[in-house]
Order: sequence, then C-alpha cells, then structure tokens
Amino acid sequence: MKIGCFILSDKFKYKKLHECAINSFSHFHPEINTFSYDYQYQLTDKLQKIPIGIARLYLAYSIFRDENLDKLIILGADTITCSRLNEFIDENNFDILTTLDYPYRLIAQNKIFSKDDEDHVNADVVCYNNINALKEVIEKSMEIRTEYYEQAGLNFVCNMQNKFTSKIVDGNYESSNVVYNARAKGNICAKPGEKPWFKYTNLFKVRENKLFTNTHENCSKSKQIKLWHYCDGLGTVNDFQFQMLINNWINKGFNEETKKFFTDQCACGDFFNKQFII
Repeated sequence: MKIGCFILSDKFKYKKLHECAINSFSHFHPEINTFSYDYQYQLTDKLQKIPIGIARLYLAYSIFRDENLDKLIILGADTITCSRLNEFIDENNFDILTTLDYPYRLIAQNKIFSKDDEDHVNADVVCYNNINALKEVIEKSMEIRTEYYEQAGLNFVCNMQNKFTSKIVDGNYESSNVVYNARAKGNICAKPGEKPWFKYTNLFKVRENKLFTNTHENCSKSKQIKLWHYCDGLGTVNDFQFQMLINNWINKGFNEETKKFFTDQCACGDFFNKQFII
C-alpha cells in the first residue's frame, strides 16, 4: 500500500511548529513519504483566490493523484504526532477516517453539518482512503462556503450524505482508548473570552513512553494521545498574539514530563526548552 502524509503552512510564523509537525510524524512513520509545503511555496493564481484551507485540499488532491497513492493523511502544521497512527494506517474499509473536534454540534448559516456533538469532526487531522471522497469534500466546501470552510465540507460529506463511508477513529469519546485531536484538551468547549485548557493539559501523564490524558470531571477514562493538535485559532491572530499563545502553551500549558516527552519521544528538538520567537 502506498501511503502519503501532507502538511501545509502558509505563513512564516508557523515555521517552527511546521518543523515539529513534520519531524514528529516522520519519527513514528519513517517509511511514509511526507509532502511538506510551507510559506515559501507559491500558490497558483487560482488557489490564491480561495480560502487557504480549501486550497490546501486542492494541493492534497493533486498529490494523491500524481503520486498514485492508496491513502493520504492530512495534518495541520500545528500538530505533534505522539505515536504511530495505527487507526489511520491499518483501517482501509472506510473512504474517510476522521477525528473529533470540540464537543458541539456544527451548524452554520442555518445549515446542519453534524447531527450532534459526537460526530463533529475536525478537518486538520484526517485520512483519505479514497481520492474521490477528497474530491467530494473539496466540491462541497466550495459549494457551501460557510465560515467553517473545508470543515463544513468534510462534516457535510461524512454526516449528511451517504455517498462515501467514514469512521471517527477516536470516537465515541467516552469509550475510546485514544484521542487524536481537540478532545485531549478537556472534552469541553470554551466560553467567549476563555481558554480553559491548561487545567486539563497539565494532567497529561507519560507511561511506557506513551502520552496519556488523565481522568477528571470530563474524562472518566484515560486515553492515549496519538496526536496533539493545538486547535487554538492560530490562523486568526497576528504575529504578536501568535507568539504569546505559543509561549503560554510552553510556559503554562504543559507539565514538565509532557514537554520532555515532546522533546525526547517526538523529535521536537529544543522547541519546548526555550521561549518561542517568530
């Protein structure tokens, strides 16, 4: 089976996060070809005219097609792979493999994209086993055009259509043994102006060289964190705010054993051992 992983970032501010995303994925999957596009890559005139999240899917589709892949994993540049992603790699019976977003029902412009908060999936950590399913997500993302962009397209195809099959690899949250996305941050939604994540991320534990959530009022069962996703609105802030957000994560968001895990086990170098500067 021919598998690829695609990671794109469109601005210089992501450079160091992008490097960590690439290095950590490659560390656990040395046999998989990783296609990395960063701020130096020049989008075509056509792609420059559409939202970057949808443009990213066009590039991913081109790689899927031109490389004749059987499976393509798409990851955001603000991710850290923390283990081998077996739930993506070993599952071939579904067209799309997805991961849970924050626990709320996705509704935009009076359109429903998820039936409840347990099928709301995130577009930054996803795996396609079928190139036509990726094409369908692109077409629906362009057709629907909400503020959720490609995430609306992905949720529409997975939840509101029966054209392609899909599976949430870390759902349902309560019974899952693994977490791949935002639910590692506490399985809660932030209220306006709040960022309640550190209360939960500081509870992470390392056992047998694996990273786990810890139990708390919103997590009755410890889960292995297969992939960390900041999922913190980084694309919506200016450079100064971006720098502050990342330094808050480094200084306050993770305990020492988690930062050591990212450094020693995930090939993130000295990222967590110093202040972040763009």
